Amino acid sequence: MKKFILMVQFLTRIPINVYLKVDEKDFSDGIKYFPLVGLIIGMFIVSFYYIGYNIGGGFLASIMAVVIEVFITGGLHLDGLGDTFDGIYSNRSKDKMLEIMKDSRLGTNAALAIFLTILLKIALIYSLHIPNVYPVLLLMPVFSRLCIVYGARFSVYARTSGMGNMFIGKTNNKHVIIAMLISSLLSFLNFWSFPFIFIGLLFSIFYIRHISSKIGGMTGDTLGALCELSELVYLFYVVII
Repeated sequence: MKKFILMVQFLTRIPINVYLKVDEKDFSDGIKYFPLVGLIIGMFIVSFYYIGYNIGGGFLASIMAVVIEVFITGGLHLDGLGDTFDGIYSNRSKDKMLEIMKDSRLGTNAALAIFLTILLKIALIYSLHIPNVYPVLLLMPVFSRLCIVYGARFSVYARTSGMGNMFIGKTNNKHVIIAMLISSLLSFLNFWSFPFIFIGLLFSIFYIRHISSKIGGMTGDTLGALCELSELVYLFYVVII
């Protein structure tokens, strides 16, 4: 329970005023609970979609669903997405890319990546219909956090130190199996979502190889970007099927 609460505190802005005496191993071991934290985030998304739909219809509901996810996570993964696009697509050397990714300033690539991601999410969610939209939105953050587990397990750390070092290189097969089992059980809420456990794995491996070809591994920022991009892939998958 301690590690689960720790992951809720780490991945969300939900006010849990509980002091936990933890160490780095608690963080790395807690990654197996990422999909469960995603379920909590999904509950907020579904709730705000429902409120928005009853106030102003599907378009407002789609906007509110996206906004609440940004709010509840503090934009943690969007920040990683922006930093990743600023650095990876700067066409510089590896060291310069890593330096740019640490820069808190927002570049053109970051702004475009964040804007287009939010726009696509709203459009894809708006294209879904009630009641099918509810299990999809509930599971979207579950699978995206599962992809973070994949990213941490099947990559090496590109830096010598940093936040991503708590997970990358320290996530093992047991963590992955537990996260997959949790996601599998939750996918019964929408049977057609179950194959994304493996589609997400394939996408994550492709993404890891692409990023690693640029900077020699993954970072906390690239894990955040993986989370955001996998949500788009999941929504595209649901819309297509």
